Amino acid sequence: MVKLKLKTHSIIAEAVEKGVSYGFQRSHKHTDNPSQEHIIQEIERAVMYELAEVIDFDTDELIEKDLPE
Repeated sequence: MVKLKLKTHSIIAEAVEKGVSYGFQRSHKHTDNPSQEHIIQEIERAVMYELAEVIDFDTDELIEKDLPE
């Protein structure tokens, strides 16, 4: 049996790079001078989307951590 070892750092770095690039472009879609907050929001959204494409987040676990005790 052949064992595969993924290059995790490369996969995540590529996803983040794509997300930053797309988010920055998206923040300028309807304006030439977006606010810093808008740029950050679009980059964050795009990076999380790209990461979700390569990482299977356990949403049940995430929800449980966010619930107050």
